Amino acid sequence: MPISEVHNMDCMEYMKDIPDKFFDLAIVDPPYGLDKKSTRGCGKLKRISLNKFGIDWDKAPEPEYFEELFRVSRNQIIW
Repeated sequence: MPISEVHNMDCMEYMKDIPDKFFDLAIVDPPYGLDKKSTRGCGKLKRISLNKFGIDWDKAPEPEYFEELFRVSRNQIIW
């Protein structure tokens, strides 16, 4: 495998073909599942709820995501 590659695909699709402990380190930033009380926190929009804008992609990952992440990597940094 080349030292550096970019893939434009769902990470779950990508990880299913990766051998166990293939990566020494995985650095990931999954969505956190912000609730309706969450705000942008600054400027004029600090009182506007994120969900007011219809942001529905920010949901906590399913347990399978972490199972695959831990399977394909020896170490993890999760933001």
